[in-house]
Amino acid sequence: MITPKELLIKTEKFFFKVVSSQLKGEDIFPLIIPSNKQITGINYSELKDDILPLYQQSKAVKIKGYSVIWKDKKINGSNQSIPSKIYFETLDDFLFFIGKAKDYQKIVASQRLVFSYFSDLEGWANDNPAILLENFEIWISLLNVCKYFLLHPPPHEYYVRELPIEVHSKFIEQNTGLLRKLLDLLLPNEWVNKKGNDFATRYHLRKVTVYTQIRILDDDLKSILGYDECSLTLDDAGWLNWLPDNVFIIENQICYLTFPKMKNSVAIFGEGFKSRISKHLPWLEKAKLFCWFDMDTAGFEMLNMIRQYYPNAINFLMNEETLSHFSNFAVENKSRKKELPYLLDNEQKVYQYLQKNDKRLEQERISQQYILEQLNAVNLGGR
Repeated sequence: MITPKELLIKTEKFFFKVVSSQLKGEDIFPLIIPSNKQITGINYSELKDDILPLYQQSKAVKIKGYSVIWKDKKINGSNQSIPSKIYFETLDDFLFFIGKAKDYQKIVASQRLVFSYFSDLEGWANDNPAILLENFEIWISLLNVCKYFLLHPPPHEYYVRELPIEVHSKFIEQNTGLLRKLLDLLLPNEWVNKKGNDFATRYHLRKVTVYTQIRILDDDLKSILGYDECSLTLDDAGWLNWLPDNVFIIENQICYLTFPKMKNSVAIFGEGFKSRISKHLPWLEKAKLFCWFDMDTAGFEMLNMIRQYYPNAINFLMNEETLSHFSNFAVENKSRKKELPYLLDNEQKVYQYLQKNDKRLEQERISQQYILEQLNAVNLGGR
């Protein structure tokens, strides 16, 4: 016999499907919830343990919630009422039981706001209630960005951070994934560079010349580069005629500058979201690529981004063991959760912990001795 707690877990899974149907004007109520209604008890006391909790939490007692249709069945020679169907009569009953009435109101408000700006997005909004809810607090900003691009044909004379839109300077960069979905739906095809993966290229904004800062970790490679360290444009870096065995993309400058010397290896300074530059360097495809970023939500977002282009990229020191070892150095860091489909299960676990607990471990807090020990553990010891 299903318990009220099990019924709640099962019902919650229907939430976004139900909301989507409501936004589309579909009538799906009464909504039957498939459930195991088999009685496990063989005497009155055991039957009571099965049936009573289900009755006590039902609409018949709580005024709102799930309803139960009972039927008589002879058990051990006596008639007993047992459930034959569990269902929700109305949307209010459904939302009351799962405690998501406020979330539903936020989704409806978001859908109406999106529709008020762009009627062409109604179908998309109706199909994506989870996205409507996740971005409830920033929809006006998102829609104002879309409005600007729709009113101003490309090419644009601005860099992304100087666009004359009333949002904070990093807003577009922090929400490029969703903005890209919306703009691709709204803008004329000829206004979108479908081959452009980064936001500026795709929507014809001015682009900052990005330099790849490279440091040699093996003196034998110095003859190829000519220097221990240099900065090259992406195009020039792509033409380097070498095949290092190992490449480390390192977020923090001091960690990049002090990273141990290693045989046939190089380091790339991956300051902030400049780490996206890796996709422009063909020789990375044949190297063993390690990504070492701050252990915070932004660091895992960068790792996820690089995995889109290099699925075999390996995280370095972005794991539960390192976080636990240096937990006393972790600081508060608030962030919004994002979907990062390219993270491995163990990385998802750390990412979710950091997001849930508002934690951040900066990579410069990790000792040089620990770095050397971990390099040796994976047979990449310094030289």
